[in-house]
Amino acid sequence: SFHCAVSNNDALQELCCPLTLTPSETVVKFGDPVSINCSTSARYVEGMGWEAPFGGTGFERPPVVTWRVEKLEEWTPSPSCYATLVDGSQCAVSPVITVYKTPNIVSIYPLNQKTRTQYWLRCDIINVAPVQHLTVRWYKNNKTIQTESFNDTTTKTLVNESSILRIDISREEKATEFRCEAELDFGPHGLKLPAISQTHRVSVNTKDSNHDYLLEGSNITLSCEAEGNPPSVYNWTCDGENMLANTNSLNITRVNRTKTCTCTAANYLGSVTKTINVHVEPRGTRLCLFQA
Repeated sequence: SFHCAVSNNDALQELCCPLTLTPSETVVKFGDPVSINCSTSARYVEGMGWEAPFGGTGFERPPVVTWRVEKLEEWTPSPSCYATLVDGSQCAVSPVITVYKTPNIVSIYPLNQKTRTQYWLRCDIINVAPVQHLTVRWYKNNKTIQTESFNDTTTKTLVNESSILRIDISREEKATEFRCEAELDFGPHGLKLPAISQTHRVSVNTKDSNHDYLLEGSNITLSCEAEGNPPSVYNWTCDGENMLANTNSLNITRVNRTKTCTCTAANYLGSVTKTINVHVEPRGTRLCLFQA
């Protein structure tokens, strides 16, 4: 007897072992049904069947025998269709089966900040298979800025993978969206699954420095109006004195002199400072201001 290995050349396969698999290659989602036909037109085939841990068949007469599994829950299924020839010899062919699973989660996390405007984002792809067909793309405001693929051809089971992106944000940029997209792609002639993505919006911006004018003894509310994601933490100082205010507005009562106040808006992605100059104008004589 002899064993016939699978050949990509149909003519050589026919000479070696007169069996045809339909399909010979297939991509199946983990847990989905699958079926493959094994057929022959050769007259010298006495019988045929499938050998497999699940879905195997007995010895059947030609011309067709089907391997069928209602719920495929193996990462490396290895069914084999065999034929017994009239001279008593045997040969076999095996299909190429790729079992996949799309990620459970695609998540973006900021890593430690390097400078005020440079930091790192990490994209975690959880429970995906097979990793060799995984492509991760990073987008900045819908423009592709980084693509990463994985060359592990031996791991067929579920894995967790990560992709790192270094980004530089200038203060002039109002708000920037970064998107991480994970996709299973099985080549130009294979299955291409919908991408799973998450968007991360980063910004720490304030308006430019400005000026406020008021009369001596008036009350004033200064506004920082910062945008930030994650939300910013605020710190106010006036003429170098910490005002112990951690909101985006500062109330000052009975201002009696010109002063300079600063608001710092910060999150772990960076910080910016807004300066407000408060100019106090004298009220003049009290008799004029408070006359009946």
